[in-house]
Amino acid sequence: MKRVVVTGGTGFVGRALVADLRRRYPAADVVAVGSQVVDIAHEAAWFGWLEGLGDGVDHVIHLAALYKAGDWPVHHPATQFNINMKINVNALEGWRRFLPRAKFTSILSYCMYPSTENAHPEEELYGHEPEDYLFAYALTKKAMLIGQRAYAQEYGLDCASVVLPTVYGPGDSFAENSHVVGALIGKFVRGARSGAPDVEVWGDGSAEREFLYVGDAVDGIIRVATDSKEPVLNLGTGAAYPIRDVVALIRESAGFTGETRYNMNRFVGVQSRRLDVTRIRDTLGWAAPTSLQDGIAQTVEWYRDSLDQGIELPAHG
Repeated sequence: MKRVVVTGGTGFVGRALVADLRRRYPAADVVAVGSQVVDIAHEAAWFGWLEGLGDGVDHVIHLAALYKAGDWPVHHPATQFNINMKINVNALEGWRRFLPRAKFTSILSYCMYPSTENAHPEEELYGHEPEDYLFAYALTKKAMLIGQRAYAQEYGLDCASVVLPTVYGPGDSFAENSHVVGALIGKFVRGARSGAPDVEVWGDGSAEREFLYVGDAVDGIIRVATDSKEPVLNLGTGAAYPIRDVVALIRESAGFTGETRYNMNRFVGVQSRRLDVTRIRDTLGWAAPTSLQDGIAQTVEWYRDSLDQGIELPAHG
């Protein structure tokens, strides 16, 4: 990698990816693109920015998207569809017009898969409907796959995609409306510090999710971008954990001694979701090295240190 453009490069995963790319390739020019740099949903602004970028870009890693956790997608499906389709179409057309020699790697979400309890192989990306409450966002991600295939076929461009589960770790948002691990770590660490009598957990704790430590996610993304010839690969651990088990790990790491209060009236989404990671192991020999226990302990420690230092952390979304 000599010159890399990372869209969504100022978001949670994007910041970690940009930092790791700069560490691994110190001579490379890694360009982090966030909304404060250019609005990708605005075609003229985005194309104008790309025109001024110059030559030599050999990789584009596309993370830019509009998404928020909790029940926000239920209430804003049209907003998600509108903005994300504009972002993706402009990213693809900008790639073709201005960066055709670059390999384009898009980062997708496992919400594209249907709401079944089996581990999802990549073949399930087609011919199945996603969970209804995430239909708009999930289908824009599927459209990204179709768009890449179309652009690669018509213009001979090089591309790949990775499908991520829920990513957590240092640099995440720890607000209450964040993704589940970040939200719970924030609640339990702050509860332990304040001596709170209890902490609320949404749902009954039985829902199962797959979680990937951000350092592992970044390592896998770079590996796919540099080495994979597959059109799409699941990138995860292949294991799902009940939220009750995640809560137990976080409580212990945070040192929280109060009660855990499960609120059955809060939104929790699909009951179970996990990835089949056979293909990435077989084609690249890649597996996520960080256990959930170790990842949570490292994230709790990072969040505590941030609170001690008075660092202002990013809000979710």
